[in-house]
Amino acid sequence: MYMGILEFLVATIPVVMVFSIPLYAIGRTFNQKDKKLELRELEEKKELERLKQENFVLENKQMQIELDKLKKEREERTLNEPKKERWLIEETKEEERF
Repeated sequence: MYMGILEFLVATIPVVMVFSIPLYAIGRTFNQKDKKLELRELEEKKELERLKQENFVLENKQMQIELDKLKKEREERTLNEPKKERWLIEETKEEERF
C-alpha cells in the first residue's frame, strides 16, 4: 500500500507540473494585457487632462482680451460723449437780490 501511494505521487506530480506551467503562463499573459490596457487608459486620461488645462488657459486669455476690449471701448465712449449730469433734477441756486 505504501508503494501504491508513492507511485501515485510520482505519476501525478509531473503531470500536475506539466499542466500548471502553461496555465500560469496563460494567466500571466492575460494580466499583462490588462496592465497594458490600464497603462494606455492612464496615458489617455493624462493627455485629456493636459488638453483641459490648455483649453482653460486659452479661454482665460480670450476672456481677458475681451474684458480689456470692453474697458477700452468704455473709456473711449466716456471721453467722446459729452459729460452728462449726474442728477436728472437740476439744482437751482438762489440769487441774492441786493
